[in-house]
Amino acid sequence: MADEKFNENLNRVIAAELHFLNRMTASREMFGKSYFSLGASEKAVVDQTVLNAIAGIYQGLTPASLEAHVEQPMGFGVHPRPTP
Repeated sequence: MADEKFNENLNRVIAAELHFLNRMTASREMFGKSYFSLGASEKAVVDQTVLNAIAGIYQGLTPASLEAHVEQPMGFGVHPRPTP
């Protein structure tokens, strides 16, 4: 149980850091300034843009689309040697 809580909290921290990085990157791309130097209206635009992008990606992920990728071969194309 303790491991599950740790794993859940670790995933939350990683998600929060990625969300923060998305906002910082979007503010540089959209306005050429740091997120912290933006005004309130500019921050709202950046926040809404990032949330819309994340929501679009999340809605595009369905169990059916994830299952389709599992069946594909993975790796660098190294095939096992045939047995003699």
